[in-house]
Amino acid sequence: MNILAVDIGAGTQDIMAYDINNGFDNAYKLVLPSPTRFFADEVRNSKQDLVISGDTMGGGPFTRAVLEHLKKYKVYMTEKAAITIRDDLDIVRQQGVEIISEAEVEGWSKKAKPIRISDFNCEILPVLSSFGVDTAFDVIAIAAQDHGVAPRGVTDRENRFRLIEDKVGGGIESFAYLDGVPENLSRMRSIYQSVKNWHNEHVLLMDTGPAAVLGSIEDERVGEKSNRICINVGNAHTIAMSLNDNKIIGVFEHHTKMLDKQKLGYYMKKLSEGTITFKEVFDDGGHGALVMGENQPEVISLTGPKREKMKGLGIFSAPGGDMMMTGPVGLIKAVLSLLSQD
Repeated sequence: MNILAVDIGAGTQDIMAYDINNGFDNAYKLVLPSPTRFFADEVRNSKQDLVISGDTMGGGPFTRAVLEHLKKYKVYMTEKAAITIRDDLDIVRQQGVEIISEAEVEGWSKKAKPIRISDFNCEILPVLSSFGVDTAFDVIAIAAQDHGVAPRGVTDRENRFRLIEDKVGGGIESFAYLDGVPENLSRMRSIYQSVKNWHNEHVLLMDTGPAAVLGSIEDERVGEKSNRICINVGNAHTIAMSLNDNKIIGVFEHHTKMLDKQKLGYYMKKLSEGTITFKEVFDDGGHGALVMGENQPEVISLTGPKREKMKGLGIFSAPGGDMMMTGPVGLIKAVLSLLSQD
């Protein structure tokens, strides 16, 4: 079985081409700039009006670049692309973006610079193929963070954590969706539909944080323990899961820029004791926390591109010998687990 795993973060997209006969140690790997950063640079380097079409993708740097661009230029976006800015298109219009139809893109492209956005770039396939990699993948697995479509009156932070807390008590693979994505996950659904336009085999979508947590368990120092706390310190978000084997006992998520080693250590102590609350984390600017009870860890693992700032809180896990591949390893483990259940 051949699997292409792509973990799309705020800073990088981490790619692994995995052959089940060769395992993780002999998999081919790439680390490239994330799509949101790539397209943000394209917007910032454009000194003219823009017409943006394509898929719903991760916002972050791209959203900030578009809003800054609007101070001097006009920006036209199709509905699907505009959901990247906010799920509520009325708010996007209020911010100055003019929403156009797909049929209008070609006409506007004669007056403004066209940019077509997407979280998944198909051009990676001929690049891999040019190096002799078999790109007839049985599964394409992609990790992306999705806040979900928040109901009116509910913030993105609240809605994001509602999606997370529903999984507490289950296994990490419950964050993965094989061959289908719920309607309320607009970003994941857009990626899924885009890939299915040309890929006829299995497609798996999974949230980035849980994918990294699942991948970190592949490090034998973590995997050999039953009780553990696995932390992924990402460029934008930090997620921690208190685990008993593969069962989620508790979960915590916050914004990385708002954490330091002391604060994260405090939260991890409360997570393990089962005393952490949603309110204290949310009121601190994070997404939230939920615990089922105490789970004193035999090991605490740290992974993610910002883990160095938390050095000393636990061991640095490196599944397959490469910390940057933690997300792709988790994706592949989820694929193998879910397909074995069929």
